[in-house]
Amino acid sequence: MKKTLTLLAFCLLSFNLTAQDSLRLTFKLDGFKTKDQLSISFSEGQFLLPTEKEEVTIVRKLVGPESMAIIYKSRFKSLWIDNNDITVTISKSGFKNGIDVQGSPAEDLWQQIVKAPKEKRAELLAENINTKMAQSYLARSSDRLLPEDQERLLAMSNSKTKDLAKYDLLMAYDMSNRLKEGDPMMDFIASTIDDQQTSTKDLRGKFILLDFAGTNCGWCWVEYPEMSKTLVNYKNLQTFTFNLDFRHSQWQKIATQRNIELPWPVLWKAENKQEIIDRYGINVLPTYYLISPDGTILDRWQAGKVEKLIRKLEQHKVN
Repeated sequence: MKKTLTLLAFCLLSFNLTAQDSLRLTFKLDGFKTKDQLSISFSEGQFLLPTEKEEVTIVRKLVGPESMAIIYKSRFKSLWIDNNDITVTISKSGFKNGIDVQGSPAEDLWQQIVKAPKEKRAELLAENINTKMAQSYLARSSDRLLPEDQERLLAMSNSKTKDLAKYDLLMAYDMSNRLKEGDPMMDFIASTIDDQQTSTKDLRGKFILLDFAGTNCGWCWVEYPEMSKTLVNYKNLQTFTFNLDFRHSQWQKIATQRNIELPWPVLWKAENKQEIIDRYGINVLPTYYLISPDGTILDRWQAGKVEKLIRKLEQHKVN
């Protein structure tokens, strides 16, 4: 209820803005009950919509087009909003397919891009290369283009988009070629956000603990405080957190909020990052690999409390 009140106050304070220089966003709700938890999330934060109403209007001045998420239970739908009169109809029945957006040129462009055939999609992206919608698509989905179009359009993009396209990656899907216990590790070179480089090949003679993680990995954040206290006691062990995503600003914000400072490198960049993720078969976060001093994979496990980690280290005589 508190968030609903926050949203309503936010709306009332904003009605002095004019439609020409502001977003006037009207939600039309169909089939929701008062007890339903329906929320929106955008640059201002996350707010509950008052589902006892059939229509809710908010007015706000945006810096530029931005993405908004509509969240109901565990499902969400993203859409683009900008400074226009926009109407969003949300039907409880068939939630994601029951959302209709009218009056948003940004959303219209996004839909044209995602629904176009590959060749036409590349043309649309090139024509609108400086828009947030085109840059967002290239950052997240450029691999869906023809290789020559992907290379050309990323060369036209800003540095943030290039980094996201290169380093903000997905978990492995094909597990048939995953490294197993007893295999030689796949060596790699990876870097922290400030370009401090690590080569695993240079660490022969030490045990290596690879912690494959992500910014939105809740279990990772739960275990980091105890891991930090425990692992510093092992002198012949080098730990790395290897993040699958590239949302380092959000990661640092969470770390600061939780007062977490990891005493080992957090790796974000690697030229062959997707290959590393695929070969190590990362389909659950966190996934841990323990590597011997000669570079052999000793153990692999997913999630688990620090007590499990300690048992693994003791089992393999890490000191």
